[in-house]
Amino acid sequence: MPATETTTQKSIARILDRCAGRAGDRAATAKQCWYLAGLMLAAGEDGNDLLLDTSFPLTGREASSLIDTHLGK
Repeated sequence: MPATETTTQKSIARILDRCAGRAGDRAATAKQCWYLAGLMLAAGEDGNDLLLDTSFPLTGREASSLIDTHLGK
């Protein structure tokens, strides 16, 4: 979903933190979530699709992959 005027890096990071909480001991770090949230905001994403997928665990490896994708690596 596209980001709205009220979408902030903090609101996206909150969503990513919830997803990371589903990953247990393999969870993405708070720093990864914050950085990824900034990249998602810049790309016009709001993260709600991740929140709605209650089976999506954000592992550190997955966060790194998403960061690389947003950076075009």
